Amino acid sequence: MDLNASVSTIMTTDVKIAGPDDATSVLDELFRQHRIHHVPIVEEEGTVLGIVSKSDFLYLLRSFGAHESDRFREAAKLRAFKVKEIMVKQVETIHEDEPIKKAVALFSQNRFRCLPVVNAEDHLVGIITTQDIIQMVNALE
Repeated sequence: MDLNASVSTIMTTDVKIAGPDDATSVLDELFRQHRIHHVPIVEEEGTVLGIVSKSDFLYLLRSFGAHESDRFREAAKLRAFKVKEIMVKQVETIHEDEPIKKAVALFSQNRFRCLPVVNAEDHLVGIITTQDIIQMVNALE
């Protein structure tokens, strides 16, 4: 295991994203169709503005109330909210050429479970999660 290798060697590059002005129903669709737990929120040119975790999204759903389990009403409410209203705006990113050990340090010093990976122009090129680190360690066995 080479912790000095760049994060680009283990990051996920097929990142599902949303825009800040998208309805939260876009997040609902992404979380339902893909096995993901984080959606970076980006501007059109790829600059990271925020992130929404599946936990953040589920918190929004819980706010609708347990008595309103009707999927039609839930869908209408999801269309009424914008992603920018629930996204975390203070997002730590990591550059694609940074060593994996820096990502590990950021994960251990904070409560992060993922880091958007950006290039020299600060445009999103991938995402690294704690799961990626675990898979890297498991591959050594």
